[in-house]
Amino acid sequence: MWGFLVTIIAAYALGTDRTFLIDQPNYLDNFAQAPALEWLHALFQQGVQGAIVRVFTDELLWQAWAAALGSVLSPAVAVLVTVGALNLLVVLAVTRLKNPVLAVVVWLVVPVGFVVTGMLQLRQGFAFAVMLYVALSLNRPVLGTLIAAMIHTTFVLALPFSIVAWLCSHKRLLGLLTAITLAFIAAYLGGVLFQTFGGRRLQTYSVNETEANSILYVLGGLLCGLPSLQRLLAAPVPEESAVQDRTLANLAVMHVGVIAFTAASFFVFPLGAGRVGYLTMLLLIPILPTMSPRRSATRALLFSLLLLYLVYVAVKAYLEGTYDIYFAT
Repeated sequence: MWGFLVTIIAAYALGTDRTFLIDQPNYLDNFAQAPALEWLHALFQQGVQGAIVRVFTDELLWQAWAAALGSVLSPAVAVLVTVGALNLLVVLAVTRLKNPVLAVVVWLVVPVGFVVTGMLQLRQGFAFAVMLYVALSLNRPVLGTLIAAMIHTTFVLALPFSIVAWLCSHKRLLGLLTAITLAFIAAYLGGVLFQTFGGRRLQTYSVNETEANSILYVLGGLLCGLPSLQRLLAAPVPEESAVQDRTLANLAVMHVGVIAFTAASFFVFPLGAGRVGYLTMLLLIPILPTMSPRRSATRALLFSLLLLYLVYVAVKAYLEGTYDIYFAT
């Protein structure tokens, strides 16, 4: 089944006519106008502090990826390689999980998964794929999140949560409470942080372009956080190694932190919850397949609730045309 689903992903990722996809022209321009390596020299002309900020705001590793591919491939081929690489990283990463088939199904079904970050919004999808692969395959979630933050600035917010989880790996409740506190502080300072790390998007994005101004968005996020809370507060699963358990706990803390940020942002800075809110569902990919619903009635109830919620959002997304790419001729 895993192989069958991967074949479907490969067929769509590599065989879809991208001519009419909304973000395609932007990525063609990105690879066609990829900066030469001299831009690295300009990066460090503003001092150490300025360089550190620009590493994230200028998305250093994405620029390097675009420059490398753009120098040897045509823009269209470079886009195709990026789409193939990010989806390959996702499906390889989840092979480490207890139920990789469910993980791939979640990637295919959630509206912000394959059809959006896997096919359209490639920078964020590539960042997520790298983070997931480094976290699950190498058991280095902090390193994975750091790399992802230099590909897409969304992950700048997730990085402190991952670091907190690592520092509090033996005191998970403390890590959880610290991450939630940081999330509320970050939401309160959202305008300042967004101006610093994502200011170039401030004139482009609108709150009304996302669902971040809907209370249902917040309630759905809180529901998505239940599996991560269950992992952090329940006893470890015996079948998992200690290393894998720590990695998944790190991702769970990150998940709860992101959800707390999006929930708080609804009241103080809705714009900040837009792209960051994608992680609310994307981080279900490594967490949901490890719930082991047969172990207890609580796990079974949470698992069932999440499946029902995913069915709801999938039907809603279908009616809104999100999955049109699956049915395009």
